[in-house]
Amino acid sequence: MNNSIMAVLAVSCMMFAMPYRAKAIDPITMAILAPVALKVAEAAKPYVIRSLVGTGKGVLKIGKSALEILYLPLGIGEITIGLPFNKGRKGLKHIIRGGVIAPAKLVVNVLLLPVYMTGAKINI
Repeated sequence: MNNSIMAVLAVSCMMFAMPYRAKAIDPITMAILAPVALKVAEAAKPYVIRSLVGTGKGVLKIGKSALEILYLPLGIGEITIGLPFNKGRKGLKHIIRGGVIAPAKLVVNVLLLPVYMTGAKINI
């Protein structure tokens, strides 16, 4: 991009950015509300733990389906190099698994991540 366009964009971003104004809470209010906040945190603890566990499992499913995409180059290699050695059928299966099924699973798992965060058990 042109330097003048970048300068105009930078200046306009600085002009329209609103500065954050911190609002102080007096210590007495914090001291009064601390026991209530501890009770609320203790009541929410099982739900937070369930959410963290579900999120971790969802992220692992996303990582697994992302790694399954690597079946595509494996299948291409098996078809090109292994065709004389009767590896064509296996290579075609890997191409379909890595080129069609794995990206679809990845998209579905990414879209289901908020559901995983609730702790719901979904098997795909």
